[in-house]
Amino acid sequence: MRRMALAILVLLLMGPSLAFGADAVATASPHVSYSIWGVDGATVRVRVMIPTSAARNLAGANAPPPGLATVASAVSKGMTVTTPAGDCEAVDQGEGVGQIYTLALTPGLDRFEILFTCPQAQGLVLKDSLLFDRDPGHIDYAQIRVGAGVPALQAFTRDRQAIALPASGATLRDADPIAFARAAAIRLVGGLIALALILGSVLLSRRWLDLAWLAATVSLGYLASLAVSLSGLVTLDQSLTEPLTGLLIAILGLGALQAASGATGFNKPWRRVAWVGLGLVLAGLIAVATIKAPAAGLATGGVAAFGLGAVWAARAEPKLGALAFAPAAAFAFLKGLMSASDLSPLHAHARQLAPILVGQDLGGLAALVACAALAMGLIWLAGLRLRAWRDTGSELGGAALIGLGLFWFVSRLYS
Repeated sequence: MRRMALAILVLLLMGPSLAFGADAVATASPHVSYSIWGVDGATVRVRVMIPTSAARNLAGANAPPPGLATVASAVSKGMTVTTPAGDCEAVDQGEGVGQIYTLALTPGLDRFEILFTCPQAQGLVLKDSLLFDRDPGHIDYAQIRVGAGVPALQAFTRDRQAIALPASGATLRDADPIAFARAAAIRLVGGLIALALILGSVLLSRRWLDLAWLAATVSLGYLASLAVSLSGLVTLDQSLTEPLTGLLIAILGLGALQAASGATGFNKPWRRVAWVGLGLVLAGLIAVATIKAPAAGLATGGVAAFGLGAVWAARAEPKLGALAFAPAAAFAFLKGLMSASDLSPLHAHARQLAPILVGQDLGGLAALVACAALAMGLIWLAGLRLRAWRDTGSELGGAALIGLGLFWFVSRLYS
């Protein structure tokens, strides 16, 4: 009971601290931008598309969002083309446009175009140094067409800010999926809500065998997202998906808290209070989401029913213990859909998307399992008994995850 009191104290103390950081969480960047390159001999035309939320990284932490002129200036400096004979020059496109053309406005997306003329057509190197110094996990999904060839899907990342075009007559191929896997792993480890997923997975893993169950269930989530994404039958609303990931984190925390309370004992009066409190919180979440949009209320109720049902089944029947990781599988499903949605502005063919999405899914899966295994290994090396870690760590960590997940849900829903 003492540990349960500590868990409740953690929830109470997290409120002010999370509210203090509300602006930072609510304005998190989607970490993506887009560029479409057309190469015709010694002429290169690039169209750049930057989500306005990503463009906010060009301003200071507490500064207002940058204007189009500021973003355009950063784009003109960050997007360049070079050759062995010298740098390519940006051409003034006339009609008062200048060297960078601000295209017709699209809600939520800043679009620009630059035309380069190069001293020679051989040895072209396309470069993008935009945003990587401010957001190490940023990815610029690039579509590159050389001459009349088929566009190749590539990616600029912090570790790969230049793409050298092949010699004349050679075909530029799509990027290696390993590059996308590496970027996905970096994004998973570097994201706050993804780190919460890792913590929740560790709290639920009582044995080394549980890591295998974690990998299996998360793999199913990624496979389901891959099937849905490539079918093209579902259009994803990321403004709704982001809050739902927070709800799943809260359910993971609830699973850890419930497992710990079952180990320490929970008398009937407290059990009734807990169920009533859970029902009130769930009703409040559905109401808050419905006020935002009816679809959001339905999605919230559906995800909550799925997650809570899995947690209850795992607790009621030990043979179904792997269901405790079902919220993590749902998290992977949503993240997989979000990765596919990130690529939608390029209108790439499913044949191009499949290897990239598989690479990203494998990168996220490997990072999740590796971090969970490392955490469990450190606990084992420190000589902590599994029982002591399970009870105290699961209660306090579960309470923290519930607080973080609920805050993320509300802040992202209304950001």
